[in-house]
Order: sequence, then structure tokens, then C-alpha cells
Amino acid sequence: MAVFLVVALIVAVIALLFAAFLSIRLSRFRRDQRVIIGENREPRDLVTHARAVQEQVDALSSELRQLTLGLDRTDQRVDQCLIFRSVIRYDAYRDLSGMQSSSVALLDTKFSGVIISAIQSREHARIYVKEVRHGESTEKLSPEEIHVLKDAMGLKSQPPVSAIGAGPLG
Repeated sequence: MAVFLVVALIVAVIALLFAAFLSIRLSRFRRDQRVIIGENREPRDLVTHARAVQEQVDALSSELRQLTLGLDRTDQRVDQCLIFRSVIRYDAYRDLSGMQSSSVALLDTKFSGVIISAIQSREHARIYVKEVRHGESTEKLSPEEIHVLKDAMGLKSQPPVSAIGAGPLG
């Protein structure tokens, strides 16, 4: 009988130690769970918390898609803005009327836009507008217009003789 009592006592001590071990593990698990879930007043398990986090991620993903679409529309609008420009003044007729003529290049990000030239002399004035698509004009360009186009595109070129001393103002 004493043997049964000793065996029962050993089993009880082992069970008590195992219960203490499990209690410590459970308290660590709850502490880790509180770190992940937070200190809410309503009881939640990890599955409920994971579902709530997934719903928040889905909502953020939807908002991100909307922001991306808005950004794409903004990029398209910016690409169509006239952001490259150059101006040159020159004496078109060399008639000593001064540097009264000028050409202006206004281009978007795809180097498309217009070149506007105002040719002045003592007797008359003319205005020319020439379309530019992807850095090329379908109409013949004067040397000054070629210079102002290249300058707006960031390409270096020598100013025409009629513009010596004026230089681009772009």
C-alpha cells in the first residue's frame, strides 16, 4: 500500500509540475496574443483578429487602386502640359530695325506643341504658327525656329547669324 501511496505522490507531483509548465506556456501565449491583437475590451481570438486585419488590408488595397488611377490621370494631364519652352529674338530682315522678331517654342513632355514666330520689319509684321509633333515639324522651319526648337528640347545648337548677340531667353 505504501508503494501505491509513493507512486500516487510521484504522479501527483509530476502532474503538478506539468500543470505549472502549461500555465507558464499559456500566460506567454496570452501575452503574445495581447501584443498582436491589442488591449481591446471585447474578447477576440486570433482568427477574428486576422479577419479584421484582412478587411482593413482589403480596404487599403481598394483605396490604393483609386489613388493609382488618380495618379495615372494626373500623369496624363502633366504629360500634356507645355513644360519645355524657349524664346529667341533676332533681326529677321537685317534692316537695322533692331532685334524685333522673335520665335517661341512651347512643347509638352513628348516634344509636341507649337512654334510661334513674330517677324517684324519697318513696313510690316507677320505671325507664323507651326505645329510640332515628337520634335518634328511638318512645315519647313527657319534657322531661328530650328534653334528655338532644339533649345526647348534641351539640344545644344548655335544661334543663327540673325540672332547673334541676342541669344535664347528660354
